[in-house]
Amino acid sequence: MKTMTIKTGSAIVLTALTVLFSGTVFPSVPSAKEYPNVDWQRAELNYIAALTSDNLGVRRSAVNFLGEYRLTNAIEPLITVLKHDKVENVRMAAALALILIGVPAGRAAVEEASLYDGSDKVAKFCQSLLTADNSSISATE
Repeated sequence: MKTMTIKTGSAIVLTALTVLFSGTVFPSVPSAKEYPNVDWQRAELNYIAALTSDNLGVRRSAVNFLGEYRLTNAIEPLITVLKHDKVENVRMAAALALILIGVPAGRAAVEEASLYDGSDKVAKFCQSLLTADNSSISATE
């Protein structure tokens, strides 16, 4: 029974990752050498500003890109999204972004959401992120 739970949890995480992200995931913050024409500080500020948009798609995309690019100055805004956004899949995307960024405060927020989020779906997703092998969390799988 325990093996089935682990396999189911892994399947949920992998399915969610596939749904949440499409495209390539960078192993760390993109470097200026790889993308010389990108002002990452400005991009990060724009993504953070987009987290408060009334447009669901804009909010969701911003969350995804913050996690994909592992932009560490977005931890607090992502925690706010995880705690307060009304849309479950945006909260789930924020949880994934916080885990991908890998800062202890982000992980603590995901742990809290796994216990106290009002949605069983979000709480279970957060729990599956916390129990997954971090090396297996990737948007490309």
